[in-house]
Amino acid sequence: MGANFHLAQGVEEGGVEAKAKEEPGGKTQILRKIYLFSGVSDADLEVLAQMAVSRAFPRQDTIFREGREALGFYLLISGYVKLVKSSPDGKEYILRLVGPGESFAEAAVFSEAPYPATAMALEDCRTLFFPKAPFLRHLAASPHLARNMLATLSRLNLHLTRQLEDLSLKEVSARLARYILERCQETHGRIDPGLAFELPTTKTHLAAYLGTISETLSRTLSRLKGEGVIEVDKGKITIIAPGVLQNMARGGKA
Repeated sequence: MGANFHLAQGVEEGGVEAKAKEEPGGKTQILRKIYLFSGVSDADLEVLAQMAVSRAFPRQDTIFREGREALGFYLLISGYVKLVKSSPDGKEYILRLVGPGESFAEAAVFSEAPYPATAMALEDCRTLFFPKAPFLRHLAASPHLARNMLATLSRLNLHLTRQLEDLSLKEVSARLARYILERCQETHGRIDPGLAFELPTTKTHLAAYLGTISETLSRTLSRLKGEGVIEVDKGKITIIAPGVLQNMARGGKA
């Protein structure tokens, strides 16, 4: 799932830079469909497309490491990425699972701090990399883009706040219910009985993201299936009773 690429300069870890077939008109069309750039003028999109560096990462490649200098942020075009923190004893905690159309490492662009987490490709990924200095210069001249960036950061802050609340105060079933509802909303733009989606990652990664272990996640999925709340077919989940899931996500019982 990628193009032919050559090495980019001034970027963190691995990854490769796209050749001309994704330059820059193709980039402009990609950016036009992304929430972060919605409503931005055609002239702004052309500037952003020119500065964006197309990069690909194979599965399990490191995109950037925690503690390294933050040189810019990324937009994920295809594939899935995990953002992780590691404890001194080597335990990994997944902060966020990033899907196509989402940006990541935006917060690092606005500070002198290094990347606060490590980003790793869960499968072959294609990205657009926006270098920090030219992006900030253009942001200062584009109020609409600045508002979009603030909205994106606000959504990220809300996501992290909810995640902290779930991990601190709610059972695994409630965390899983919220995740299922969010994935359905992201996939279909609504939540209705019969809607299905593919899990974007392995049960091991999803369990880590939900703050549990694979065995507990499997038991919880089996229980929800047995109670007629969802259907599970390998990596595909179908919602049967969205109202029950919504009650569970609030901390209620199934």
